[in-house]
Amino acid sequence: MTKHHPAESFYSQKVQALRFEADVFDCEVEGEIPAQLDGALFRAGPDKAFPTLEGDVIVNGDGMISAFYFKHGHVDFRCRYIKTERLLKERSERRRLYGKYRNPFTDDPSTTGTDRDNTANTYGFYHHGRLFALREDSRPTEIDPSTLETIGTCDFDGDLQSLAMTAHPKIDPDTGEWWSYGLFSEKKFVGEMSLQVVNRDGKLIRQETFTAPYAGLSHDFAVTRSHVIIPIMPMTVDVARIEAGGDFYVYDLKRNPVYGIMPRDGSAADMRWYEVPGAFMGHVMNAWSDGDVVHFDATISTGNPFTFFKDSAGQFTDPGLGVGQITRLSFDLSDQNDHVEIQPIAGAIGEMPRCDERFQMSECRYGFGKTRDGVMRVDWHTGEVVQHLTAGGATQEPVFVPRSADAAEGDGWLLCLCTRPEENRADLLIIDAMNMAGLPVATVRLPFNQPMAFHGMFAQGVVGPYG
Repeated sequence: MTKHHPAESFYSQKVQALRFEADVFDCEVEGEIPAQLDGALFRAGPDKAFPTLEGDVIVNGDGMISAFYFKHGHVDFRCRYIKTERLLKERSERRRLYGKYRNPFTDDPSTTGTDRDNTANTYGFYHHGRLFALREDSRPTEIDPSTLETIGTCDFDGDLQSLAMTAHPKIDPDTGEWWSYGLFSEKKFVGEMSLQVVNRDGKLIRQETFTAPYAGLSHDFAVTRSHVIIPIMPMTVDVARIEAGGDFYVYDLKRNPVYGIMPRDGSAADMRWYEVPGAFMGHVMNAWSDGDVVHFDATISTGNPFTFFKDSAGQFTDPGLGVGQITRLSFDLSDQNDHVEIQPIAGAIGEMPRCDERFQMSECRYGFGKTRDGVMRVDWHTGEVVQHLTAGGATQEPVFVPRSADAAEGDGWLLCLCTRPEENRADLLIIDAMNMAGLPVATVRLPFNQPMAFHGMFAQGVVGPYG
């Protein structure tokens, strides 16, 4: 019997894989698609293709890339599994071969020597005219942006030294550079890390290595006009535990989050590490520098948001302690006492934060994110939090698209998938970002549900398979 167990997901939820690829030509649309939306919304997430281990975790799912293609007020949809070596190996034998998340010691012996970790399941990322599916422990997987067919692993013409590039790159809106870093860049799992910069034309122009204070999780980071911020969270790795068949990560109750800050035009040798108890970071909204003060805006929780991994006492942690709140951490580099100011925004409870990325790396007024009941806009100047509620549906990450290249900050739309499991379908909501309380400008209806997607982006001018 081949049983498909649900995966353990965030907030103690269980998620069943949907396991299908689909095309919809000329989707049903309620309302009117803004004429300025001309391109593709790419999204990547996990959807396990083969029978899973009981108790498997959502982050171990096979990569699924999806796209909504916008043209002349019409929308087409396509989703495809990303044809990683791992997926193709299991397909060839029609059975599950790979075991626990990032633990090769739980795999079928026939998988020895294969790229078992790269499921390409975290971010649909578009840069220099090319589409990549990213996963933080692996190199990018290139995807054809018009067909969503898998091209293969990208190593930047053999120049990439690191075995990993983050699933959360940052694009400099001024230079077009793709900033990235690699956690466990040599797969030694001792805190080894790397920093990479790719120019606007796709050429790898900078690489350097450094070592974190301990071998912990670093899922997202930030870049400002003057600094780079590398967070390390106390989800720690122990090779002996992995070899014994244990979990890759354990929440270490004896360690605190640390944040490394280095000058952008300097070297990782200049990294200064700050210990910040009770500031477990999920995802970054933005960061910016004001002289010697570095402001870091992110979802912050007091405890572990990855509640499907146990703590160092062998217990699952309280899900309530892992709920994120949009918070500003301010690091005064001139203060020799390493004081960090922590400023949460009241009522801004949620995750998957984004900003108007034309202003990324500089001070932003507005930010966006998903909440339990919908999506939100936060105003850093006033502290105001406004929600768009999605009754009967669960929202995923909102992606901001400006009304025009020179529109005022925040003037544009939020594109957000809303799943409706009771109806077994999903809607793509197009919301006026400056009129959050109003009805969606348009709703693109899918006649089936969609799996969770972690992260994506909108790419102007991309043409889909139907033209």
